[in-house]
Amino acid sequence: MTGISSINVLTLNPSPLVGNQPAGVQSVATTAAVSAPAATVILGQTNVVEINTYNARGALPNAALQPAWESSPLDKVSFTMGGNFSSSSNSNASRFAGLGAALLSQLADGKKNISQSVIQQSGSKPLNAAELAAAQAKLHGSNADSTISLTLKTASGKTVTLSLSNQDDGMAVQAQVEGGDLTTEESAALEKMAKGFQSAIDGLTAEPPQLKLDALTQFDSKVFSSVDLSTKLKLGDNSVQTLEFHADNQKRSVNMSGPSGDLQLSVDLKSQAILGNASQQAKALQSYLKQIDAAAARGHADRDLMSMFKDAFSSLNSNYPATRATSTPATVDPLAPTNLDRKLLSGLADFSASMTQTSQSSNPMRPSERDTFAYNVSQTTRLTGSDPQNRSIKQDQQSSLTASYHQALSGGQKLKLSTNAESQNYLFYQVDDQASSQTNIGYKDGELTNASVTQSASQTTHISKYVMGHLVSQTSTPVNTSKTQSFLNVLEQALHPETADKTSSGVARLKETLDGLQDKVLLDSYPKKLNS
Repeated sequence: MTGISSINVLTLNPSPLVGNQPAGVQSVATTAAVSAPAATVILGQTNVVEINTYNARGALPNAALQPAWESSPLDKVSFTMGGNFSSSSNSNASRFAGLGAALLSQLADGKKNISQSVIQQSGSKPLNAAELAAAQAKLHGSNADSTISLTLKTASGKTVTLSLSNQDDGMAVQAQVEGGDLTTEESAALEKMAKGFQSAIDGLTAEPPQLKLDALTQFDSKVFSSVDLSTKLKLGDNSVQTLEFHADNQKRSVNMSGPSGDLQLSVDLKSQAILGNASQQAKALQSYLKQIDAAAARGHADRDLMSMFKDAFSSLNSNYPATRATSTPATVDPLAPTNLDRKLLSGLADFSASMTQTSQSSNPMRPSERDTFAYNVSQTTRLTGSDPQNRSIKQDQQSSLTASYHQALSGGQKLKLSTNAESQNYLFYQVDDQASSQTNIGYKDGELTNASVTQSASQTTHISKYVMGHLVSQTSTPVNTSKTQSFLNVLEQALHPETADKTSSGVARLKETLDGLQDKVLLDSYPKKLNS
């Protein structure tokens, strides 16, 4: 034992439970007590012994006040919260990391009611019972800086709700099941959704934010009847970003608002009869995404906002509920399009989608010249008539774009507008575009009487040129085109194959023509391309 002059003896406070708190965890009105050391070891009579006693949370008696927990933090959700809360970052991305999945999994594991919060205390003394209760109530309510809530309604009538909240000094979660205990099938479906729920949270809290909603649109419709996600997130610049998402078997919608702009999207799933097969749907979706990209490039849209718009558009217009195939004859719409009719339809469900960018004044010398971007695109389908032999189909697709932006005179220059006349060398663009595609199909007494598509596109570009702050020229360039095509003969050949060319080459040509009809129906916003 020679050579050892002192020993630090670290002892864990074996204090008993206080209320429902584990050892060393502060309850509503009681701090963790520090007891005398359980044992002292002394080696040799002349040695100096330093004894430091730690409480069960590993803190010294004179350390800063420890976080106050609402209940015993001994479950998976609390462990996740504790790890996130101890992180050096209090951002939503750090605080909510893995927490949504843990909460949904714990609920699926048989917990019917979950409520937990953790609050970092400040000052020289712990919060009293009333102060702590008020702080917990704020965290669990809508007044917290950032909140996320998920509501699931089951086909059996139960309601599952989850909420997560975060602010600088605390975070909280709640989850409950109303209407009875979850069945084994419902619990399994909840567990399956955990990863997708977390993916949506991770996307929304990322920088820049993303809309990862695929898993929420692909819920098991045999188990759940609807899914709702609502979020309010405080961003780094103290602005707020909100989202409302809804999905059921008849409708899907997204409404998002933030500092960079607003998004609104809605998909009508009530008319399953107009949907094309998977190949048609995929082709139409890609065509629309290309139209959106073209609009973004032409109008100089905010890249991050447009990325979220495309994410939402793809999620809402993919993986439609497969109900048409299981419909009974009694529920099939007598005016429903046939497989042949669908060759002249887009293949997608009816929808409306719009994006409006926050207007900005980037030129201090001319504040009325604002940078703007507004885009909307939609599809509506109407089925009318008295019976399958006498009916008509009209499908309208349309898009519009209005935008304005500043650009340097030379492509290689960086534009930095100021009140200095020497900075006022630029082009101010104003864009106004419209496009439409209309399909008309008609039957009378069982005979096809109309099968036509009318498409139009117009683009107007107005450019104001400024040199040293003086307007030197203005040009306006309108381009437009319109055309109508009839496909009556093609569809007639398919309806009456006995009149068509029965040779192998003739059959192949007819099939190729029919398969290519969708390309002649889809929206195209470029007049020159439409003409070609």
